[in-house]
Amino acid sequence: MAKPRLFLVAPVGLSADQILACATAACAAGDAASIVVAIDVLQAVTSKLQSLGLAVLASGATEAKCDGVHLNALEDDVKLARQALGKESIVGAFCGASRHVAMQAAEDGADYIALSQNVYTPGEPIIGWWADLFEIPCVAFDPVELEKLDILLPQKPDFIRPADAMWASPEEARRIVSELTQRMA
Repeated sequence: MAKPRLFLVAPVGLSADQILACATAACAAGDAASIVVAIDVLQAVTSKLQSLGLAVLASGATEAKCDGVHLNALEDDVKLARQALGKESIVGAFCGASRHVAMQAAEDGADYIALSQNVYTPGEPIIGWWADLFEIPCVAFDPVELEKLDILLPQKPDFIRPADAMWASPEEARRIVSELTQRMA
């Protein structure tokens, strides 16, 4: 089983300097693949985040100049975003815990599906269901606390989101990502 990569989500309202400092520490401590950033700080951070090896995704803004967009498929139109951005940009879709919305977003051209693994759904866990049936990568979108990794990892997510406490300081980012990385090893 391949080890999942990290999917960072910078909280709305965080300064560009704080995002850069915490993302830099996270990248130094683990295998971070991408970061979702609010449109208000996007221009100030994109090139620096890309230099860390992160794919930079604008939160809900298809007109942004970065690597792609992270949409809420429960509210946003994935098909329109794919048409607007073309095949070169990443289009990601948060689908909550809805299997129907996830399948529709995939059909509409999403490059990854982000699912809420902490919402109870009858039957098998939604991350495991997706990973077993579909090739499109899956993000376990709810922030993952260290003690929940043992439940989540057997479901085979492609990406996991570290605990939001990582954005408190570079030291916290380094600690949280290091602990996640060690547990996944």
